[in-house]
Amino acid sequence: MRILTTIFLLTLPFTLFAQHKIVGHYRDHFSSRIQLNNDKTFKYTWHLDLSASWTKGTWTINNDTVYFHVIITFDTISYKNKNGLLTDTLIISTDEIPERLTQEQYTGQGLSSEGQNRTPSPDKLFYKRQKLFGIKDGKLATEKIRGFSTKKKWSPWFFKSDIE
Repeated sequence: MRILTTIFLLTLPFTLFAQHKIVGHYRDHFSSRIQLNNDKTFKYTWHLDLSASWTKGTWTINNDTVYFHVIITFDTISYKNKNGLLTDTLIISTDEIPERLTQEQYTGQGLSSEGQNRTPSPDKLFYKRQKLFGIKDGKLATEKIRGFSTKKKWSPWFFKSDIE
């Protein structure tokens, strides 16, 4: 029994390390970033010029495929309906903190060029050699893609980045 316990305790750190090798910050050449956290949460962001988007949720991994499960953050807005009664409605939040908004605050949010899930995160990515690859028609997306306003072609995958 002691031998089994010892073997289990010696191999336990290796299995824990293998599960967390994927955790970290990733980016691509198209203004997207993914942060995979130890607690199985993620944040996906996209920024280009004056436009921006963010998505949060949880992630799971099966073999080497990472699945993203989006969790939408909602705000509450109160308004009077046609009968004069106060009614609450949920709306997608533009920031990461759920809050109660007035109609004036809600109207002002429509002027923003950033918000939640405007550029959705991938549903799943394949992890290989510290890169996250898109999956298209059951195959890894490896063909280079032309960049914005340039003739140069870039790799389509996310790569580990030390920059947050």
